Amino acid sequence: MSIIKGILAEELERLEELSVFYKEKILEAPRGSISFKERGGKRYLYLARREDKKIIFEYVGKDVPEVRDALDERMKQRKEYQEKLRQVKENLKEIKRSLHGKRT
Repeated sequence: MSIIKGILAEELERLEELSVFYKEKILEAPRGSISFKERGGKRYLYLARREDKKIIFEYVGKDVPEVRDALDERMKQRKEYQEKLRQVKENLKEIKRSLHGKRT
């Protein structure tokens, strides 16, 4: 039984490190959604996000396909990291239950 507990302890440590990694990546990625505003016949990109009850528009730049695509890609990565973090948290909960001898 101690071999299994050792394996579970290693997996717990790995998942905790992975959790920290995903949280850092989520903080680095832009939060919100892409918004466009037209001024003087030109389109500009903004990042719209909610802070408390206010919606904040953060200027990104002119609406250039390269910038828009790069921003969109980073936002997709954030969603992927959020999903992976959710899975890691579920796995952590299961490992902790197993280590402490609780049945599911």
